[in-house]
Order: sequence, then structure tokens, then C-alpha cells
Amino acid sequence: MESKPSASRSAYGAWLAYVMNERRADPKKLARKSGVAAEHIEALLRGDIDPDDKDENVFKIADALLVNTPRKQMELVLQALRVHIDLRNWASSCDGGCCKWNSAIEIILDNPVR
Repeated sequence: MESKPSASRSAYGAWLAYVMNERRADPKKLARKSGVAAEHIEALLRGDIDPDDKDENVFKIADALLVNTPRKQMELVLQALRVHIDLRNWASSCDGGCCKWNSAIEIILDNPVR
């Protein structure tokens, strides 16, 4: 009788598959970058191996997937700043009148009418 993987195994496999998809990494590419065997990565994806705290391979995979190069990190920061500036400029140009959430803030900040 074959045992089912635990919920933690399934969750880790789903998380790993999601991050690999976001980073456009297949098991062979990730194996080269992390130094972990492609078969081990595929077993983690299937939930055949329980990723425990003592598994160095899990940390190697995380290091390979989750770290951005300084250039990529700066590009992400600059993109976030551009979006923030665009939103701030847009909100100031319409004076926040079109935003439902803004009316509650205006009421709080208004001087009381007596």
C-alpha cells in the first residue's frame, strides 16, 4: 500500500512549482544553479521527499530561486517607485474625489461643523 505525502510535502511541492514557474526555471536549470540533483528536485515537486529543516538541499534551492541579482533588485525598486509616483500624481490631480475610500479619510480630517 502506497502512503500519501503529508500536507507539508504537498504544500512545499506546490510552492516550489509556483516559484519555479515564476522564475522560469525547469528542474535541470535549477539543478545546475543550485548544485542539487534534478532527480531530487523532481522528487520534492512530487512530494516524494519530506523537506525538513535539516535538508541542505532545500536551502540551496531557496538560495538559487529567491535571490535577485543587484541589478534586478534595483530594477524592481525603480519600477515600484515609478508606480508609487504615478499613483501619487494621479491622486493629487483628481484630489481623491473619485476614490470611495478617500471620502472617509476626508471626513475624519475635516473640522467639525457646529
